[in-house]
Amino acid sequence: MSREDEIATLVAAAKDGDVRAFESLVSAHLSQVRRFARAFAASEPDADDLAQEALVKVYRSLGSFRFQSAFSSWLYSVVRNAFLDFAKSRAARERLSNEPLLPEHERALEGGARPDEGLAHEDERRRLWRALREVPLEFRSALVLFEIEERSYEEIATIEKIRVGTVKSRISRGREALRRALAEQEEAPGPLPLREPGTRAAAASSHGRRSGS
Repeated sequence: MSREDEIATLVAAAKDGDVRAFESLVSAHLSQVRRFARAFAASEPDADDLAQEALVKVYRSLGSFRFQSAFSSWLYSVVRNAFLDFAKSRAARERLSNEPLLPEHERALEGGARPDEGLAHEDERRRLWRALREVPLEFRSALVLFEIEERSYEEIATIEKIRVGTVKSRISRGREALRRALAEQEEAPGPLPLREPGTRAAAASSHGRRSGS
């Protein structure tokens, strides 16, 4: 059975209420969803809660999955919308303004290596995630998907339901916003702790080939 057929079988079973089938569908994406949530939550415990709420929304939305894109792209689209809804809420604004970012909130999440683990020091990772939360929402999502989750331009366009050119524009503007946020944290912020565009282009091409773009 091909991976596509396996996913189709699991989706059908999950739509019929098979919780184990749903767990099998999302198990490979759990750490990524939790990591993605960090850009929208004030602390790691909050990110865990937000990721769980997003996955509940994925489960409830399974009936809308029509195989018009890869399951992973559809899942990220639902998760992204859940995160954006939360970030726009009054409760989120209050928690982000009142809750300090503690060192233990910024420890590495379980579930495998992360692209941001290449940063030289833990304080740089903390600084990056703190600054990411200052990037406007419309740019933050595309920036995190591209730089942290290593999704291709084409897949992000599918997830966010926008054109590839708009994706590139949002990433560019997100980088500028991130630079400003980092500069506000320190007088001499140093280089932007993200991959160089040339490196990302190769990664994007690789993702495009894997997803059949």
